[in-house]
Amino acid sequence: MARDSQEMDKRQMSNELCKMSQGISDNKMEEGVMSVLQEKLYDNSSFLAAILDTVGALVLVTDRDGCVVRFNRACERLTGYVYDDVKGKVAWDILWSKEDAEAVKEIFSSLSYDKFHTTHLSDNKQANESYWVCKSGSQRLISWSYNVILDQNGYVSYLLATGIDVTQHRLVERRLDYLTHFDSLTDLPNRTLFYDRLSNALGQARRYDQMFALLFLDLDGFKYVNDTLGHDMGDLLLKKAAKKLPLCVRNSDTVAHIGGDEFVIILPMINDIRDAAIVADKILDVFTKSFQLDNHECFVGVSIGISIYPTDGDDIDTLLKNADISMYKAKDTGKNNYKFYNSDMNAKAMRRLKLENNLRRALQRSEFTLNFQPKYELSCDTIAGMETLIRWNTPQHGFVSPVEFIPVAEETGLIIPIGEWVLRKSCFYGKQWQESGHKHLIMAVNLSARQFKSYDLIKSIESILEETGYNPEQLELELTESVVMEDAESAIKVLRNIKNMGIHIAIDDFGMGYSSLSYLKRFPIDRLKIDRSFVNDITTDTDDAAIATAIIAMAHSLKLKVTAEGVETVEQLEFLRSLNCDEAQGYLFSKPLVPEKFTELLQNQKTSE
Repeated sequence: MARDSQEMDKRQMSNELCKMSQGISDNKMEEGVMSVLQEKLYDNSSFLAAILDTVGALVLVTDRDGCVVRFNRACERLTGYVYDDVKGKVAWDILWSKEDAEAVKEIFSSLSYDKFHTTHLSDNKQANESYWVCKSGSQRLISWSYNVILDQNGYVSYLLATGIDVTQHRLVERRLDYLTHFDSLTDLPNRTLFYDRLSNALGQARRYDQMFALLFLDLDGFKYVNDTLGHDMGDLLLKKAAKKLPLCVRNSDTVAHIGGDEFVIILPMINDIRDAAIVADKILDVFTKSFQLDNHECFVGVSIGISIYPTDGDDIDTLLKNADISMYKAKDTGKNNYKFYNSDMNAKAMRRLKLENNLRRALQRSEFTLNFQPKYELSCDTIAGMETLIRWNTPQHGFVSPVEFIPVAEETGLIIPIGEWVLRKSCFYGKQWQESGHKHLIMAVNLSARQFKSYDLIKSIESILEETGYNPEQLELELTESVVMEDAESAIKVLRNIKNMGIHIAIDDFGMGYSSLSYLKRFPIDRLKIDRSFVNDITTDTDDAAIATAIIAMAHSLKLKVTAEGVETVEQLEFLRSLNCDEAQGYLFSKPLVPEKFTELLQNQKTSE
């Protein structure tokens, strides 16, 4: 019975100590454990050691001076010390880190005060987190609970520290906190922390009547790097850009990466908007230097939009929106610069937003129409073909210029379904004119940059030709010089696929881009179109005349035909004839016509013949 009682006593004490070490607050239970511990300390040292060694928590017992008298097996496993290594030594001198030793000593001293007496032991508990130094030199973070063991007269006899190793738990917490507030790619504050700091900056500015600036940044050319060199190089570019930006600001400023190639900067407590301009200039200067991406050297600019509190908004959403608007204004005016927000820009942005929303429904509402501008063969003054021009008539805005809505369609990706509609409708009308006897006409249709890069471009063209029955040999697709030169090697492959279908290919706005002759002769093209900007002053400006002369001569040497755009005067026409230009189009001949009027024009020409 004595052994059974002893075993029961042992199990009970072990369970109570385990519960206590897990942070369960129960005053009566703890007082019971302390009473048992107090009793066993005096009566049976080996029995107490056996009990303490069954406890998973760290249990350290010292005398009132902090000298170790008990050091359980859990302590030994954690630290690498055995009981004999620490027995009789001052605990905070050997076990605690230097940074924490003084604080622990103060806790022990306060608990061991010689007149300490209480009937409620839990009232005197203290706790902290501090580092234990292992025998190997490594450190472990321990969550400690400190208490006292009283003698029969109620005075402190021993000090008890029970602890749990929370090192891994804290590391996980810190990692989660980091991931919550920082971008793992760039190590900059993420969107969550950015909003928190922006809110603080706004609150401070309101409280102390201060100005602050918000800069919205977008990398120019990032998409090109991502598409050509791959996402790994794109990520590397973002990392390198993220290291440059903090060099341009104060320690009190915030640089955040909020996604993609977008960064934002908060400049609190500025005295003048020039302070924001100075930072923007520093950023532009830093980005003039090249980025080394493994074996690739590339230059990337940055477009910056700036909004100022309180003149450009007095809440987070408005300031962000206006900085974003300003950034796009910077892109629209040549990129790699900065723009401050103003109200006119906001009005334009609201119109653009409405335009985009209406554009998304324009196809469904059948708001698009086609016009056709004839192209004349200059050697015989007859219609050789026509160029398709899209028109948009909206209930909200009336007629919207293609100059305004095409860039929006291109940016949003809507240009792909719109472009397919234009090609399908053009082929539909072209088929009708072919069947009415005009089999020689070449229908010219523009391809946008997005269309040209679309993975299913060839399949789409084939489907439209099959659907409409239009002869591909009477179709000419026009692309701008900049589109084909953006990735010349890939462009050559696509152009050859188009050419193999029997379709003609023309380079539009020639002379405005950056073609090299080495590529130009490799492109499977049939025609160059001289941009109207060279034709306008061709008879009065010697430079424009020289450029037009050179383009025509070069094209003919490459066995290409030439079409001049924007011909409006007889003098321009005669000059082009003198250069043996093949075709011309412009208001001198005809403005763009609706299909019915173009049909009449064809019939009149046929009658006159």
